[in-house]
Amino acid sequence: MKLVKIKEDLYLNSDFIESVEADGEESTLITMISGGIFSPSVPIKKVLDAISGSEEHLVNDANMNILKAESINSGHLNQQKYPSR
Repeated sequence: MKLVKIKEDLYLNSDFIESVEADGEESTLITMISGGIFSPSVPIKKVLDAISGSEEHLVNDANMNILKAESINSGHLNQQKYPSR
């Protein structure tokens, strides 16, 4: 799983992204393999940088553990077993 920060309040598992399309100069459409669609007000370059692994967008292990707990509790991520480090 590669969780990436798209914007301050949007983290996505890049393994589940199906497509990314520009929706104007300052907006992007992100389609997930589950059929969900996100439309963040973020330029497509920033989204593609996040998906391709730009250091600015990667979530470190400490933040990942916090996000994992919050997401599972709120139901935003599938409740998968994550390897502990």
